[in-house]
Amino acid sequence: MAQQLYFSRDTRMFIQFRNVADNTEAAANLGKGELWEVPVLDGYSFSQTTNTSEITLAEMESTAGISRRGRRMFTDSLAPAEWSFSTYIRPFVSKAGSATPAGTRAASDATETHAVEECLWAAMFGADTYTTGSGFTRATNPAVSGGEVITPAAATSVISIAESNRAALTGFTIFFVIDTATSNPLVYRMPEAVVNEVSVDFDVDGIATLNWSGFAKEIQDHSGSVIINSVRPTVGNATKDGSTMVVGDIFIDTANAAGRAIHLIKSLPGSGQLGTANVTQAIDEGTTSTKNFIRNRLTSVDIEAADNSDKTPTIFPGNSVSITGLTKANPAVATAAAHGFKVGDVVFITGTCAITAGGTDVLQNIAHTITAVATNTFTIGALNTSAASGSFSASNLVACNGKYSLVLTGGSFTLGNNVTYLVPEELGAINKPLEHVTGNRAATGNATCYLTLEDADITSGTSRQFFNDLVGTGAMSKVVNKFKVTMDIGGATAATSGSNEPALKIAFPTAHIEVPTHSIEDVLSLETNFTALPTDFGTADEVSAITYFPVDDYA
Repeated sequence: MAQQLYFSRDTRMFIQFRNVADNTEAAANLGKGELWEVPVLDGYSFSQTTNTSEITLAEMESTAGISRRGRRMFTDSLAPAEWSFSTYIRPFVSKAGSATPAGTRAASDATETHAVEECLWAAMFGADTYTTGSGFTRATNPAVSGGEVITPAAATSVISIAESNRAALTGFTIFFVIDTATSNPLVYRMPEAVVNEVSVDFDVDGIATLNWSGFAKEIQDHSGSVIINSVRPTVGNATKDGSTMVVGDIFIDTANAAGRAIHLIKSLPGSGQLGTANVTQAIDEGTTSTKNFIRNRLTSVDIEAADNSDKTPTIFPGNSVSITGLTKANPAVATAAAHGFKVGDVVFITGTCAITAGGTDVLQNIAHTITAVATNTFTIGALNTSAASGSFSASNLVACNGKYSLVLTGGSFTLGNNVTYLVPEELGAINKPLEHVTGNRAATGNATCYLTLEDADITSGTSRQFFNDLVGTGAMSKVVNKFKVTMDIGGATAATSGSNEPALKIAFPTAHIEVPTHSIEDVLSLETNFTALPTDFGTADEVSAITYFPVDDYA
């Protein structure tokens, strides 16, 4: 008989996100919880090893000139299984009941934004429940801020880390199905899996990918628990190993219009054929699209002083301009030649304009939000000067947005849970991992860009200015600097509602940035490293939001 070989290129990966009420390994619950198909890239891995100890002797020679040099090896415990894989970042708007191609299961019952890999984000940040109407939430222990981990909407899907301050995360199950369309697929099941780390590298010429890694309780060969058929099986049907079908077995539908669809058997009727309610088909919407990939070349990063009072010419000015006029109107309009500000910029203004309200200068040492812009003017929507006193007369009047916009040549960010496992150490026994615990949360990143300077302006937030400001006298007086770092993967233009270009925006509201290092190559460049910090030790806000912007029509 010829041996059957299995090729990694034939791998399909599935994630079973197990709702909190069903999150046990009890036989009756194994098929419960939603199932997603998440395509993985070449280079995935999973393994499980043992922890061993070695006993050796170290003695001098006996009178007979003999020294014992033997050793013994002992198995102490089974290590947790380790896994890693990469996925593309693939947002899309669900077509609900009209998902394509035919036979595909939709990610939602509404036209909301989702991502092929969203279940992994949910698992990483503490979700324990999924519903098609509410997305991924935390329902227990207790929920923070309503428990939302992923909130889908029409134009965006927002991921929150607020629920991730947990000593342990809700486990999920990974299935690797190596299926060559034969009658003998290879299936590995990894129960009680957790995400330890996710990272993305901005390869300038590549497609945006996420690199995932984590742990699981063990690796199980699940190949014998498979039924392959063109119709749903009947109670009493045997699986590949000859056993009677039970809850948690896998049904591969060979007649599905979209290909060999994977189902989990979640319940059994008293007799007869399984109905639709007895099986859970994997959610696979958007997995075959070629329109929802994100191009790294469009990625950009903004670095902005987090404390408005730091947005001054002597600390972190960013884009800095002189104000030469201010209208007495509601709202007030400031004049600043070729200012380069954008709507939404928060500018801190130093100096005086001699227009006062209640005896106080309306601009001095106040942060203002820009609500409209023209080439040489900007509007401050919240500033009403129509009843103010005095006439405009500028004295060292400067507006700074504290923002440095870098055009990247590369970069990355990494988020980590620092998961470890508790393992007993009983003598004379092979111990197994009991449970995982989370450590300190890590949120780090870096950005690489060319060293640049604007021809006519040294105060426009360039990379050279950023380096100079970080090593300047004002910055060197700050033991901890605070910056808001915003990465637009796919570009800032794409990351806007209605652009119909897929993108991912991630914002670190309070990051400590190291002084950039110079790279001396054909073109000089800078590498900037940062560490995102929470507001305090008990708050999960190193990341304010991870926002997906979808492609409307993924077909």
